[in-house]
Amino acid sequence: MPLKLSQEELPSINLTSMIDVLFLLLIFFMVGTRFSENEGSIEIHLPKVANGGAMMNAPQGKVVALQTDGRIRFDGQVFSLQQLEFALQEATRNYPDLKVEFEADGNCSHQMVCEVLATIQKAGNKNLNLRYASTQMPRASVQR
Repeated sequence: MPLKLSQEELPSINLTSMIDVLFLLLIFFMVGTRFSENEGSIEIHLPKVANGGAMMNAPQGKVVALQTDGRIRFDGQVFSLQQLEFALQEATRNYPDLKVEFEADGNCSHQMVCEVLATIQKAGNKNLNLRYASTQMPRASVQR
């Protein structure tokens, strides 16, 4: 068995790839800071607007009227419950905050009033007002 008289080389770490990565990062950050300086020196004059209001006026509120004979009027036309729901869905799709006013004849059945109100709600309207005539209610007398 031969004896080794000379020492072997010590293991070394090859740093070439790490140095390449460091140079690439250095160049990247140098170029990046240079771009930010150029962007800061560009003068831009943004347009100014006096009134930033809406482009379109909000539509007038829609009126749903329930007559004594059970006919439902919407925008001056007679509708069934299904047609009313479809028309209100279309109207609220175009304008979600559409104001709907509901008026019912005093002699209408409570069932029909509830059905129309449920249809308005099912159509997705969230801005519902009830119209009624204001009258003086008789005061109850309290006797002691």
